[in-house]
Amino acid sequence: MIYCINLIEKGCGFMFFDAYDYIDVPRQTDNLEADVKALFLKNQKEKTFTHVMNVSKTNLRIAEQFDLHAEICQISALLHDISAVMTPADMLAYAETHGFTLCEAECKYPFLLHQRLSAKIAEDYFAITDKRVLSAISCHTTLKDMPSKYDMALFLADKLSWDQDGTPPFYAEVSEALQVSLEKACHVYMTYINRSGTLLFPHTNWELAFEWLNHRNI
Repeated sequence: MIYCINLIEKGCGFMFFDAYDYIDVPRQTDNLEADVKALFLKNQKEKTFTHVMNVSKTNLRIAEQFDLHAEICQISALLHDISAVMTPADMLAYAETHGFTLCEAECKYPFLLHQRLSAKIAEDYFAITDKRVLSAISCHTTLKDMPSKYDMALFLADKLSWDQDGTPPFYAEVSEALQVSLEKACHVYMTYINRSGTLLFPHTNWELAFEWLNHRNI
């Protein structure tokens, strides 16, 4: 089990959120899904929790399709948006005071930091140490240069299970590409977004990931 914590030994729990008195922090258990649900619902993030559960289901299907470790895919999905309980302003303040190297996109749109803050919360609050989980969470919005299979799986699960109404306009095309490979599906999605003009601002990791995919034989 990747998520198996001793709260007394770890000394974790409330410490990460001490500086944010607006965040209602429930008592942790040894059930990750229950803990994630409690944190979201206590902070009026019902829609985010629904999205997270949908991403978890999608990522488990991807795990089965590509013979990935199911628990890694499930945990990374459950925690990928956990920083949604924070405000974007606090995300930026945390990043600046903790020495994060920020790209222009993150400074302009601090909510993009939620992927990195979610990884930090996963590590510091939920005591997750598996680097495959933390990596996938930290780049689930933008992907990154030379992504792992787990990085690409969560990236795609997040997009195919988006938190907006209806079916994503790219769903059929990306799903078809996913029958070929994770790389193909990522490339099809990123190409769609680049051409649609819906990308708010080019994140450095997005650009590096797209360049890497362009050089793959997909």
